[in-house]
Amino acid sequence: MRLLRFAFMLFVVTAFSACIHRSDDKIRGRYGDTLADLKDEEVPAEVLPVPVPTMDQVEQSYRAALEVAQEPEIRHRILVRLADIEMARSENRQLESNEQKEYFTDAIAMYKELIDLNKGKAQSDVNNERLLYQLSKAYALDGKIEESNDVLSKLVTNFPDSAYSAEADFRQADLAFRDKQYAKAEELYTKVMAAGSDTPFYTNAVYMQGWARFKRNHYDEAIESFTQVLDRSIEPGKDLDDLPPSKKNLAKDTLRIMSIVFSYLDGSKTIDETYARLGKRPYQYMLYANLGELYFEKERYKDSADTYLAYVEQFPESDQAPAFSVKAIDVYSKGDFPSLILPAKEGFIKHYGVYSNFWKVRSEEQREKLRPFLKPYLIELSSYYHAEAQTLDKAKAEYEKQLAAGKKPKEKPEASTKNYLRAAELYGEFVLTFASDPQTPEMTFLQGEAYYAADHLPEAVQSYETVAYQYVDTKRGPDAGYNAILALEELIRRTDDKKAQAEANKQWREHKTNSAISYSDYYATDPRAVAVLTQAAQDLYAGGQVARASTIAERLTKWQPQQSRDLQITAWLLLGHTKFDLEQYADAEWAYRHVLGMLDSKDARRQQVTDRISASMYRQAEFQVKSGDEKGAVERLLSIAEFAPGSEIAASSEYDAATHLIDMKDWKRAEQVLLDFKRRYPNHKLAGTLDTKFAYIYQESEQWGKAAVVLGDMANSGDPEVRRQSLYMSAELYAKSGNNARAIDQYRDYANKYPEPFDLATEARFHLQEMYGKAGEPAKRDYWLHQLIDADARAGNKRSDRSRYLAAMAASKFADDDYSHFVSVKLKNPIKKSMKAKKSALETTLAAYKKVVAYGVADYVTQANHRIASLYSQLSKDLMASERPKGMNDATSEQYEMLLEEQAYPFEEKAISLFKVNTERTKDGIYDNWVKASFKELARLLPAQYGKKESVVEFSNELQ
Repeated sequence: MRLLRFAFMLFVVTAFSACIHRSDDKIRGRYGDTLADLKDEEVPAEVLPVPVPTMDQVEQSYRAALEVAQEPEIRHRILVRLADIEMARSENRQLESNEQKEYFTDAIAMYKELIDLNKGKAQSDVNNERLLYQLSKAYALDGKIEESNDVLSKLVTNFPDSAYSAEADFRQADLAFRDKQYAKAEELYTKVMAAGSDTPFYTNAVYMQGWARFKRNHYDEAIESFTQVLDRSIEPGKDLDDLPPSKKNLAKDTLRIMSIVFSYLDGSKTIDETYARLGKRPYQYMLYANLGELYFEKERYKDSADTYLAYVEQFPESDQAPAFSVKAIDVYSKGDFPSLILPAKEGFIKHYGVYSNFWKVRSEEQREKLRPFLKPYLIELSSYYHAEAQTLDKAKAEYEKQLAAGKKPKEKPEASTKNYLRAAELYGEFVLTFASDPQTPEMTFLQGEAYYAADHLPEAVQSYETVAYQYVDTKRGPDAGYNAILALEELIRRTDDKKAQAEANKQWREHKTNSAISYSDYYATDPRAVAVLTQAAQDLYAGGQVARASTIAERLTKWQPQQSRDLQITAWLLLGHTKFDLEQYADAEWAYRHVLGMLDSKDARRQQVTDRISASMYRQAEFQVKSGDEKGAVERLLSIAEFAPGSEIAASSEYDAATHLIDMKDWKRAEQVLLDFKRRYPNHKLAGTLDTKFAYIYQESEQWGKAAVVLGDMANSGDPEVRRQSLYMSAELYAKSGNNARAIDQYRDYANKYPEPFDLATEARFHLQEMYGKAGEPAKRDYWLHQLIDADARAGNKRSDRSRYLAAMAASKFADDDYSHFVSVKLKNPIKKSMKAKKSALETTLAAYKKVVAYGVADYVTQANHRIASLYSQLSKDLMASERPKGMNDATSEQYEMLLEEQAYPFEEKAISLFKVNTERTKDGIYDNWVKASFKELARLLPAQYGKKESVVEFSNELQ
């Protein structure tokens, strides 16, 4: 019915009007002039307004003329005009009314009467051709199709050469089609087409020819017919919306039926094959679009998406290709094909993204149409790959955890690097595509995170620094800048101590310093800024860029708002160090004195700072000596003794002052200074050299071997104190002269004879164990190590930091021996017996290390704690590696393994606990090799918690 209604509309709206206009000249020739052909009267030059007559007025005029007309021909013309007026009035009534009824009854009656009147007249043929046509039209407009066709057939029969013959054939074809006589309909439609493309029925005939062929299942021929319709309906370069309504509707209907035809065949493949044969058409994309829509309506989602993608494959560079790709993605989504959505979106990015050829050859206006799709796709895909990578990392951590627990995981997870890098690539494409988008800083930050996780640290640094210093993103900028510094630290660590990468190491260090300075410039209010800048200054100082470090240190001392006391102390200390190294000793002394003023009276660092002040003064004295002011240098050296009485450097300064006085040949004052030194520092290590100094004064010579002999002789006679000092100095001088055998004899003699002063006796024992060690006599070395331990234990209130340190060193050596023995004890069958020996060795070793810890010497406490933790860790590993009883079946073996794990687990937990205790010493500023070793063990035992390598920006409060 829809098809017939469409044909009827074509007949009424198009055919009649077109035929009337086309045959107007012919009809005029047969009828002669009409009223419309009368010559216009001449009118005045000044045109006056003339009212437009109504149709009723025109009719009245004609009727008035009819009353007076006498000639039959004139009367006949008037009657024709009256019938035409009635016809026009009927058409207006039909158009203005919403009611469906007959409007042309009067017009039909009038035309029939006129035809009857023409019978037997000479001009009847001429008159009747038009009258029959008008009558047929009136019947058609009133919906009386059969009567209309009968009249039209009569017209063609009577007038075979009539301009209306094509229309008659068309109407006959329609009737045949309606009666399902499709072969006949096709033949008649083809006949209409043979009349030429100029006939107004040509396009409709081609259209209906296609339908007739379709009804006969002649699909290929139907497609050819419909293609002709589209060729005539759709102008090149125009879309459907650009067409006038009549052509638009015809094209839409044609596209719809063609989609049905293609769906009956091989779908998009048939489209490809058809237009490879017929030639490509500019509207070809519409065929794919309509076929895809048809499949979608029928819920054939896969076929729908495949159709869209088939067009993309055929025309990848066409303007419509991106939209078709999007349609395919939408179909996948609505059709619930989740596994196909992401690959399709990735394909869209590949084909139309910023790196594609499609993008390169398009204008910015055309690119803008792609961005609304690229944006969500890039966000979704980058997030997907990032999340996948993180999932793989978690799986890897779990896998390693199970391995560490002695379990056997099913399968080793895939590496995450590939996914991280793909995510980073997509983040980068987003940034390039949407350079000014508010989300771009976030995507750049995530790109840095992905690169960092993939261990592509240089790329991570670049992304982080872009966020921090190019976008200056207030939300992520601080973290991005800080992460860049951490990544640079890791790069530095990897290239440390590698000659082949020395240049790279240098560049990374320089980069890190510059990045840290930028961080403090851009994010000065961030809590980490001062620590970062402090670390940069320390790195510069350590790298030998003292002047630059000094500039930053000076900046830190002036930082606002004022930082914590500890950070200020560190800045001033660093300033003092750099000024000292730059040989600006007066400025260094000023900086150190500033630090001294900030320290509490009980602060242990006061002595260190005092020593640094004294060292600065000492260096100034040296400069005075070099500049020729030796006398002034002596006065400055002696002032150090007043500033820091009792200090090591004060003693050295006074001793050096005496030396300069000797150089100046001021023997009397030199002797006074040496006597004062002897009085101030009777137990000082240099006290034993006083006799040598005196000998030098008297002999103006300083020959160490001979001096040692002299002092050795002095040790055998005279005052006991002098003897003691001489004996010690002789030993020292023998050692300096390289006569280690005589030095050992003298030190041993001194240690046996002079337990007091305690400090010097301790040093003698220390030298003895050291020399025996170098001489390859371990037993004798152990003896003097025991002497160091015993002497320190008996010292009482004479005990010193030095004696305790040396005792700790000795105790640590013996504890290490016990540790080696513990490790050597293997757990063999019978396990009970070997376990007893193992535990005995454990207890012995624990007791030894507890003695080391008791000394409280930081260097050895961290070592002992690490070793104690290692004992439990080793015991856990030894249990799991112990020899298994023979003859066990599978069940027994499994139970035995579980029993071993239950026994080993508490030891491993104990080890972890102790390693953690050792690592917590970092809070006190202790981060020596043993603390680092504890971190390493925790990374092995608890990879999930400690396995990730993190860099910590640190600064030191200790003097360098």
